[in-house]
Amino acid sequence: MKNSFSPATAMQTNEFVAFIIFWVISLPFFYLRPESYRIPAITSSVIVSVTAIALFIWALVKQGNGGPLFSNPEAVYGGGGLHGVQLAWVMVRCINSGIGGWAGGVNFSRYAVHPGDQVYGQILVIPLCLLGSNILGIVTTSCARGFYPNEPLLWKLYDLLEAIQMNEGPAARAAVFFAAFSFLLSQLCVNIVACGVVGGMDLAALFPRYLNIRRGTFIVAIIGICINPWKILNTANSFISAISGYAVFLGPLTGIMLADYHLLRRRRIKLSHLFLADSGSDYWFWHGLNWRAPLAWLLAVWPSLPGFCASVTPATVLVNDTWIHVYYLSWPLSFCLGASAWMALNTIWPPRGVGEIDEVDVYGTFGPADEEKVKGDQEGEKDDLSVDAEMA
Repeated sequence: MKNSFSPATAMQTNEFVAFIIFWVISLPFFYLRPESYRIPAITSSVIVSVTAIALFIWALVKQGNGGPLFSNPEAVYGGGGLHGVQLAWVMVRCINSGIGGWAGGVNFSRYAVHPGDQVYGQILVIPLCLLGSNILGIVTTSCARGFYPNEPLLWKLYDLLEAIQMNEGPAARAAVFFAAFSFLLSQLCVNIVACGVVGGMDLAALFPRYLNIRRGTFIVAIIGICINPWKILNTANSFISAISGYAVFLGPLTGIMLADYHLLRRRRIKLSHLFLADSGSDYWFWHGLNWRAPLAWLLAVWPSLPGFCASVTPATVLVNDTWIHVYYLSWPLSFCLGASAWMALNTIWPPRGVGEIDEVDVYGTFGPADEEKVKGDQEGEKDDLSVDAEMA
């Protein structure tokens, strides 16, 4: 297809047409409820896993070894290798980037059938899947550089499939089609669930009077075009740099939430007060806003911002190595800063109802310890009333 877009667009005409087709295919699936995605997600995971392993084996057999990224990385990238402190900071940055890119996935723990069901997935399955997919991608890219030396490093999967189609002849077209189709199914699930539905949840939580998850998902789909995502993917501001920025903003949120639930409130909340939209609720705070939260978030975020800005726009923002290293530690650092700031603010200005629970089991959620505490509190109140009556 003839390209009618200028170089400043950061994409070609055929890529834009494919993007719109993919976007239109995604729209009908936004009508489904979040719990309906379980079977399609499992199915696409199995299909794409088989395809990824097959592509990995094909590349490894064709190259005969791990490729130049393993045997001679200096020749590929130019210059000497990383050693000592420099290598350590790169590893720290990569770990932080991985955490930031997947931090939003914990949103779906709310759909677990039983409390604690999500623990095994988050502790075991996600790290193993990430490690496995990274190994497959790195080795396959390294092998492709070996047998396609005139191509750039094919880190993007669609670039690799296009190179296979162009270099392996007509016989490879069928294989490329089925491989691309399996990754299309996988990307549909990722796009619909991790982008659309998660964004819809957030918008529904912000504006519950006007939006539900479905409406919020369609708004996210529209915004997804308006932000020109192809510029994020194809320009100098690399996709990895943009994704790793999530750690800067989500780390403090996670620290605040965990500190509030586990440390401050000791996992004891008044469930009935969560549904009172007035000053009678312990969680109404100031006009429905707990001012401690944005203040703690800002205190935790700002140390990472100079390094984050320099990473996303290296040509215009220059900072020293100290700020860069702070940014490389943004997730654990901002997590700890957010939790510490939250505990400090709530110690100085304690909110109402900390550690209290409902006097009646409104939603059938009390455990033995809760029932025992409520019973003890009620007996204590009876004793107090008896003493007051005798004194009267």
